[in-house]
Amino acid sequence: MRLIRTVLMAAALSPAATHGAPAPAGANATPADAVRLYGEAIAERDPAKLARAFQPSAIAYEVDGGTVAATYQAQWKARLAKAPEPPEPSGPPPAIERIDAGATTALARLRSVRDGRPLVNYVLLARLAGGWRIVGTLRQADPAESPASAAGVAGVVDDKFEADRGWDEARLGQTLDPRALVMSVEDGEFVAASAVEWRARYVDRRRTSPGARFKVTSRLVDAQGDIGMARWSFRTDSGEWTDRALMLRTASGWRMAALLFVREAP
Repeated sequence: MRLIRTVLMAAALSPAATHGAPAPAGANATPADAVRLYGEAIAERDPAKLARAFQPSAIAYEVDGGTVAATYQAQWKARLAKAPEPPEPSGPPPAIERIDAGATTALARLRSVRDGRPLVNYVLLARLAGGWRIVGTLRQADPAESPASAAGVAGVVDDKFEADRGWDEARLGQTLDPRALVMSVEDGEFVAASAVEWRARYVDRRRTSPGARFKVTSRLVDAQGDIGMARWSFRTDSGEWTDRALMLRTASGWRMAALLFVREAP
């Protein structure tokens, strides 16, 4: 699953790749800018840079031996502020191994080294009024590459399609981790709802519609160990849409740890 990241990666990370208006001065103009700030914040123990890289409600999840730990922004900033300066350079910043970016949302796979162990981090980003920000991360040390992981992530995407085709709130619930947020971007503003709220909206939709009608135009799946990411794009009567998600293997199977959707075009 390792990809060559040279000229093609540079093109994907350019401002033109986001297809949007220029970001405000001092903001993150590309997904790569937010990722760079993320790396600098950790290396420099800088809470201010972390705040510029992340949307305030973003949660960082980490999988370790079947246990999932969550760190919210206030916790993370406090830890950075109290952490001692590293006695020597902490190593190179996280390398972007893969990025999938649209006009308003993006996913990236990063690789770094922590305590001598490889660390894979999947990052979900959104282009907000103030520039690109990270809205969620999911990481694991020493993840094993496995076709079964990719198949598990793909199965969640298929189940989401079936839930949408019948506004099936129970099936939707089986695709979402209970703590997951379902997010969107509207006029540059971040919008989010809980998994419970989103299931209730499916019940409301079913009262007036038998189900969603759409044609899938493309999809991407990437997984290592117990974590992964996915993107699927589709067309409906209301326009072109793209969903991007962070994926997590739980005791009940693979689930979305975060879901971000936007309408790309009318």
